[in-house]
Formats: sequence, structure tokens, C-alpha cells
Amino acid sequence: MQNIHLRDGRSIPQVGFGTAAIGEMHQDDGYVKDTILKAIDAGYRHIDTASFYGNERSVGQAIAESKLQREQFFITTKVWDTQQGYQSTLTAMEESLERLQMDYVDLYLVHWPYPEKTRPTWQAMEKLHAEGLAKSLGLSNFRKQDIQQLFEFAEIKPVYNQIELHPYLTQKTLVEYCESKGIAVSCWSPLGSGSWSGVKTEDKPVAEQAIKEMAEKYAVSTGQIILKWDIQQGRIVIPKSESEKHIAANLALDGFSLSDDELNTIDSLNRDARFGDDPDNAWQANLDRPVP
Repeated sequence: MQNIHLRDGRSIPQVGFGTAAIGEMHQDDGYVKDTILKAIDAGYRHIDTASFYGNERSVGQAIAESKLQREQFFITTKVWDTQQGYQSTLTAMEESLERLQMDYVDLYLVHWPYPEKTRPTWQAMEKLHAEGLAKSLGLSNFRKQDIQQLFEFAEIKPVYNQIELHPYLTQKTLVEYCESKGIAVSCWSPLGSGSWSGVKTEDKPVAEQAIKEMAEKYAVSTGQIILKWDIQQGRIVIPKSESEKHIAANLALDGFSLSDDELNTIDSLNRDARFGDDPDNAWQANLDRPVP
């Protein structure tokens, strides 16, 4: 598994395990924990969670039961919109660490841009970094203007921006801007296939004929083709799966490489189509969605 080097000198596994909406149909923390244990057994060491997902406790339990050393994992969590602000961000981290049963997280993110709270939230995160509770600091769903606002006062620059990115939403301009500022780009919903999206499988990128042809050529799945498209362009991916087959497949990306023409073909599928929330207005709606 390859690592990406962050601008603060630390490194992060390029393929992580996303935990958003795991077990929605089960309402069972044991199911979530067992799914994460399957991912750990498959080889994942980068686990992405958030206070809003309501599964930090399950992530912590899985890591404890894995019997592996904490230092072998890269754990990301996030401060939710209703938790933003200086003191409330400090409290949010304290609560996240209690649920995770950890002394620190490897990466702490602002889950969504909330412009009027960005400055005090980030200043709290810088304090958490200084205290060793958050080893690296980053962003999630931040637009160019949000990053520019942050740069006006940030003493510690973000190393990471996690955004919705898949073949139907390539966000090329934002990706180029982040890369120009030394911010690693991470893709949530990298396959454009979240069950929460309500979009039929035949209308998702995995059903594209061009991607199917590449999958047949390399004897891999369409999902593996899309993940490789990201990996070869230096992006981090955090696919989510609940089946052992797909958990393993999403990590098995070393046996083939896409040509430049194939990368460009996938790039050309862009439709600027979101399956998730839009950062232009999400934070306003999120204020009515508290942490579980």
C-alpha cells in the first residue's frame, strides 16, 4: 500500500477505509465494529470517521480488538458544523477521543466550511495540534474561497482537503488549486456509488461503458479502475464497503496501470454532477443535524 507525503512531513496511506453510513440498515454497533475489523484484516490501516457518523466508538473498539499497535493506524475524524467555534471545537475533540479511546488522532478535519466560524474553529484546532491531540490538520468539503479565507489567518496551513470526487465530478479547478497550495486531495464517494445518494447503479460512473471496457481489459472491477484513476494522479481515496469481497478489491490496485489516454478518457466523463451535499449551502442545513 502506497503512502502520500503530507506538507507537514507526515505520511498517510493512499487508500483508506471510509465509514460513513456503515450499517445504516442494521442499527447495530457490533456490526459496524465487525465490518471495520474485516477491513483491518484485509490490510487497511487508514480509517476515516467523524463525530457526525456516530461510529467513533465502534472504530475505537475495532482497533482495540485488532491487537495491533495504535501507531500502526492512521485515524481521521472531523468536527461537525454544530460543534464549530473555539471552545466547542476543543470539547468536540475531547468527546471524539473519549469515544475512540485514543490519546490523539492522526488527522483532524473541519467537516464542512462554516465561514463565520472558520477562524475560531481553526484556532482551536491549532491549539489541539500544539498539544499533540491532532497530529495533522485538514479540511473537508472546502471550496477555493473557503481555503483563501483560512489562509488569511492560519498559522498552521491545512495539509489535506477531503471532497466529493468521482468521474462525474472531477473538480479539476479545485484539485489544481489545492495541489498548488500543498494540500493533498482526498476523495469521498470516489466511486460515486453511495447508497445514500438514491441514484440507480446504472446511472453511476461504475456503469460507464468506457470504464467497463477498461475493467475487462485489465480483468478487474469497474470500481478498481476508478480507484486506480485517482491513485495514479496522486489523490487519496476512502472507499466504503461492507462486503469482504469489495473491501479486499478496493485495496488490490497494484497489479495494473492505466495509460495516459485512459486517464484522460475517465477525466472526460465529468458532468459536474454531485451525489452528495453541496458546500455552497450544506452548512446551513447541517445546523439542524446535530451529532448523534
